[in-house]
Amino acid sequence: MESADEETLHARAEAGDPEAMIGLWLAWRHGPRAEEGDAWVRRAVAAGSTEAMRRLGAWRGRQDPAEQEQLYLRAAEAGDRTAFSLLARLYEEQWRRPEAEVWLRRATEGGFDWSLSPRLALLLAMRGADDEALAVCLESDEPGGEAYQIAASLAEEEGLREAADRWMREAYDLGSALAAVHYAERQEREGDLEGAELLYREAGSARALGEFLERRGRVAEARSMLEGKGDSERLAAFLERHGDSSEAAAMRDRIRRARPTVPEAGEWVTVVATVVTASALVPFVEALIGRMAEDTYDGVRGKLRKLARRLGKGREPAASTLIVVSDPHSHLRLHMRTDATDEALAALRDLDLSGPRGALRWNPETRKWEHRNGR
Repeated sequence: MESADEETLHARAEAGDPEAMIGLWLAWRHGPRAEEGDAWVRRAVAAGSTEAMRRLGAWRGRQDPAEQEQLYLRAAEAGDRTAFSLLARLYEEQWRRPEAEVWLRRATEGGFDWSLSPRLALLLAMRGADDEALAVCLESDEPGGEAYQIAASLAEEEGLREAADRWMREAYDLGSALAAVHYAERQEREGDLEGAELLYREAGSARALGEFLERRGRVAEARSMLEGKGDSERLAAFLERHGDSSEAAAMRDRIRRARPTVPEAGEWVTVVATVVTASALVPFVEALIGRMAEDTYDGVRGKLRKLARRLGKGREPAASTLIVVSDPHSHLRLHMRTDATDEALAALRDLDLSGPRGALRWNPETRKWEHRNGR
């Protein structure tokens, strides 16, 4: 027997509503009426619903990758921008890079989409189209950072060391702090300590310079760098390494007492200032975090503020604006604040985005990204 909601959906589906057809499929696909539900979602596909094409494509991926591709392709050819990214990701996973490049180009046409452009720039660089790749990088808020990510990715590819070196030099010339640290570390390994220190200072990386000074036995200077950065967690670890366990313990106690309590679920709803719909969370997070060093997270927070400002039509965002990134493909939402802590941003690198549906939020008590009230 159908529930009242299912009866309503059924009536709407019979009347030709594709959303209702999808709704019936979602309600029935795990139960005894799965076959009937499958028929309804296929009717939605036949009716031209690109959402049905995307959803069914994702569902069919494990059983029939060829059908998944055809469904994504059909949605993409109908102009569904989310399908552009899904299709590009599928082709990248299958090492079909020329086809991935086609759809990444389509996805970034008509306006710069910074969550997808790093992938396009990397594919261009991999095939030696450096001028085109650089043009894509220069459209970003941080071209040096984009070039550095290309260099780091190329370094992991067999036979592309020369290209990686070329892009690292490009990143340095574009002002990438990470590229400056890269060359500083090289100078240090080669024994040119004076040249290394100059490059560490040029990079403006308090963490990297502090660690260099500590390795050189210049403990007081290293401590001063950490104190100036205000990174209490790192300073506490430094104090422990140098035998001041009591001060380290006192500092950790102050950190624990200063942590805010986690708001109740209802509070989150009232403070959402802007909502972003991303074609997929994985590329969004990759573009946001990249391979940044821990003390460049001010740059990440700057990106989040720029995003909030852009979506707020130029209005300056509040100091702690909540941005919700919604992935329509997986029904997963990432709740991020423009003043996110270094620790929260660092943890994004290892965040599992393949888990349950619902909202992921940073919990300062457990110091983890957690699903809260996810369904």
